[in-house]
Amino acid sequence: MQLGCVVIGTALLMRIRPLVGGAEFAQLMTIAGVVGFVTIVAWGLQTREHRSALEMARSVIEAREAQVSLEETVEQRTIELEEAQRVLQRMWWLGQQIALELNPQRVLERFLEAVSDIAGADAGAVGLIGEDGKIHVVVGTGMLADYQGMAIPIADSAMGRVIRSGAAWTVSDVRDHRDKVSPDAYEHLRDKMRGVAIVPISRRGERIGAVNLVTRESRQFTTTDLERIEAMADLLSVSLENAELVETLRKAEWRFRTLFRAAPDAVFTVLQSGRIHEANDAVREITGHEPRVNVGREIVELIAEPDRAPFQSALDATLSGRPSRVEVAFTRDDSGVTSRRIVAVAMSRLPEADPPALLLIARDVTKEREMRTRLMEADRLAAVGELVAGVAHEVNNPLSTISAFSQMMLRDETLAPSHRDSLDVIKSETMRASQVVKDLLAFARRSEPHRELVDMNDVVARTLRLRGYQMTANGITLETALCSELPHVVGDARQLQQVCLNLVINAVQAMTPMGGGTLRLMTYGDSGRVVIDVRDTGPGIPDAAKARIFEPFFTTKDEGEGTGLGLSVSYGIMAAHGGTIEAVETSSKGTTMRISLPRCESL
Repeated sequence: MQLGCVVIGTALLMRIRPLVGGAEFAQLMTIAGVVGFVTIVAWGLQTREHRSALEMARSVIEAREAQVSLEETVEQRTIELEEAQRVLQRMWWLGQQIALELNPQRVLERFLEAVSDIAGADAGAVGLIGEDGKIHVVVGTGMLADYQGMAIPIADSAMGRVIRSGAAWTVSDVRDHRDKVSPDAYEHLRDKMRGVAIVPISRRGERIGAVNLVTRESRQFTTTDLERIEAMADLLSVSLENAELVETLRKAEWRFRTLFRAAPDAVFTVLQSGRIHEANDAVREITGHEPRVNVGREIVELIAEPDRAPFQSALDATLSGRPSRVEVAFTRDDSGVTSRRIVAVAMSRLPEADPPALLLIARDVTKEREMRTRLMEADRLAAVGELVAGVAHEVNNPLSTISAFSQMMLRDETLAPSHRDSLDVIKSETMRASQVVKDLLAFARRSEPHRELVDMNDVVARTLRLRGYQMTANGITLETALCSELPHVVGDARQLQQVCLNLVINAVQAMTPMGGGTLRLMTYGDSGRVVIDVRDTGPGIPDAAKARIFEPFFTTKDEGEGTGLGLSVSYGIMAAHGGTIEAVETSSKGTTMRISLPRCESL
C-alpha cells in the first residue's frame, strides 16, 4: 500500500512537470525521492517484522504441537510404566506367594490367578504331562474350571501341539481356527471364548506342560503379553520343582517317622551327653513310660543298677566309632509296680550327625529268656520225674517184700497179741507207703493228655497223700470238707492233680515260716460247676503282687524255693479245661485260692 502511494505520487509529479519550473520540480523530485526512500525502508522493515511475527507464530504452533505430542508420549509412557509396575508387583507377589507356599496345587492356583490378571484373561487352565503321557488339567478358573481333573491327549489338542513344538500360540478369535483346537473343547466353549493364548511350561529344558488363557471377546494377545506369561511360567517351573522337592522331603520324613514310630523294637537316639533325644512308641513296652517322658532323660537312668557300668562302657565304645551290642536289664515302672525287662541293645554312631549322636535299637528278649528258662526247667523237671519214678520203683520193691513178710507172719496163730498188733501196724503203714509210691509214679509218668470223667474228690485225696508227710513235719493241720455227691468233670486227671498239688505246695510254703498253720480243702457244686477252695492261714499275698501271680516266673519266694511257674502252668491247664483259677480272698490272716470247672455227668 505504501509502495502504491509512492508510485502514484511519482506519476502525479511527472504529470505536473510541464506546469512548474525546473527548480521547483527538482525540489519536488528530491522530496518525493526522500519520501519514497523512507517509504521503501519502512516497508522493508514492516515486511521483516511481519515475517518475524509469522515465524514466531509458526514456532509457537510447532512448540505447542511438540508439547502436546510430548504430553501424549509422557502419558503413554506413564501408562506403560504403571502397567509394567503393576506387572512387576504382580510377579513379585506371585514370587512371594509361591516361595512361601509348599503345596504344589496351591502354587498352581496362585500362578494361574496372577497370570490371568497380568494378561487380562477371563479364564485359564494349566495342564501338566502325566505318567500316562496325557495332559492332565491340574487347575482351571472361569469357564475352564470344568476341565480341572480332565486328561487331554497330546496328539489332538492345541496344548499338546504347543508342548511338542515349544512355541507359544495365540489367536484373536478361535472361531477362525477351529481346526487347531480339540473338537470337544470347541463345541463346549465356542459361544463363550474368543481370544486364546497357550504358552509352554518348561523345566531344565524339558517341556512339562502348558498354560492356556482365554478371553470372552476377540482379542489378540501381544508379544509383550506372551513374554510376560513365559517369564511367569519360568517362575512357576522353579517353584513347582521346589514344592515337589519339599513334598518329596515331607513324604520321606513322614515315612521315616512312621517307620520310626511303628518299629517293633524300641529305638532311641542318644546325644553325646547320654541324654535321650528321640524315642519311638515301642519304648513304652520296656520302660513303662510314654516316649515323650523318656526324652531328655539320661539313658543310663533306665538301666538296672548292676548293668549300668557295662552299658556305659558300650556307649563310650560306640561314641569312639566301634558299634557295640550289650544285653542289660531295663527297669520298668507299671503304675508303681517295678519290674525288670531283659533287653538286647545294638548301638551305632549316626554318620555326619551334628551334634554327635548314637542310634540304639533295643529288643525285649524277656519272653525269649523266660522261654529258654522254662525249657530248661521243663527238661530238669522231666529228669527229676524220671529220677523219682526210678527211686519210687526201687522203694516199691522192698515195700512189697516187707508187706509180704508181715502178712506171712500174721498167719502164725501162736503170735502174741502185742506182736500181732505191731505186725498190723507194719502192714498198714507198708500199704500206705506203697499207695504213696503208686500215686507218685502215676504223677511222674509221661502220658499224652486225654479226656475222661474225673472225680475231683479222688484227685484231692491223692494229692494230699503225696504231701501228707511234709504237712505233718511242718506243723500244718489238715482240714477237709469234701462233698459226698460232687459231680464229675471232664479232663485230664494228671493235669488236674498238678493244679491241686501246686496250690497245696504254695499253701504249705506260705505257712511253714510261721511255724505251721491250718490248711483247709473244700469241694462243692455251684451253679453247674465243681468248685475247690484251698485256704491257708499264711501271711497273704502282697498288694503289689496280686496282679502278677499268674505271670510266668513271677514269685515272691526266696531263691531256691520256687520257679514262678506253678500258678502260670495251673492257669494254662484250667483255661484248657474251660475252668478258672483265682485268688478270691487274701489278707494277713490267710489266702483262699479257688478253682472252678464245668460239671459233666457223662462223656
